[in-house]
Amino acid sequence: MFVKPFRYERAESLAHACDLLRSADGYAKAIAGGQSLLPLMNLGLLEVDEVVDLSAIAEARGVTMGDDGFAAIGALTRHRELERDEALAAAQPLITAAVAWIGSSRIRNRGTLGGSLAHSDPSAELPLVMTALGAEYTLTNGTDERTVRADEFHVSYFTSALEEDELVASVRVPVLGPGWGWGFAEVARRKGDFMLAAAAVIARVADGRVVEARLALGGVHERPMRFGAVESAVAGATSDELDGRIGPIEGSAPVSDTSASAEHRAHLARVLAVRALTDAMTRGEAA
Repeated sequence: MFVKPFRYERAESLAHACDLLRSADGYAKAIAGGQSLLPLMNLGLLEVDEVVDLSAIAEARGVTMGDDGFAAIGALTRHRELERDEALAAAQPLITAAVAWIGSSRIRNRGTLGGSLAHSDPSAELPLVMTALGAEYTLTNGTDERTVRADEFHVSYFTSALEEDELVASVRVPVLGPGWGWGFAEVARRKGDFMLAAAAVIARVADGRVVEARLALGGVHERPMRFGAVESAVAGATSDELDGRIGPIEGSAPVSDTSASAEHRAHLARVLAVRALTDAMTRGEAA
């Protein structure tokens, strides 16, 4: 497949990139690591008139631990940096665990947090984890900023709340406190492939029972979703009671494709929810 010719612009800052997107003659897209945009272009699924390269921008990188119980992550932080950041692994290990499932080491070396979130693939790990955590995204158009919660940002298949001249600047996630545990469970045909289904959980545990839980599922809906009914059902449960508290996942809408049937994905969603919740309880009791 021959890619349609396009103009290339290299941005020097987020504000410059937004200006370039806004002033583009035709359809423009930002590129950071290129691990989502370029495959779409190479397959002929997307045609652009202009590509704005963010890779030279020095801002919006790295992880900063705040004193308010939250961590801020720059949108241009690469997956490999997330995977290897020791402070992040100690403060919010759910992110570290999920990143290990992303593609291959070559993809993780190039891909960025903001790129993955903006791509808004319902079968991607980072949108799923951010939804479970209740993360907040800071979006910028170069002049103004606004904050959007993860569950409001991811709208549908490859569709987000980003305006055409906006970029994800940073992400704010909670740090796990005492009694909080985490769990991440995924099934893919091979590790690194797109998920068939996955569950991301954080849970607070006291006296061997769930005090509160946040559960999000991926691969079973048009976007990663929290499932409040399941969260309510497991409140007060011990680890031995979890399986009996969780029935079929109501509200999911899995689809059939060449990788798995909708029925199989629905079955996986329940199994992975139990598995991730069990792991979260175990870690919460030890915290």
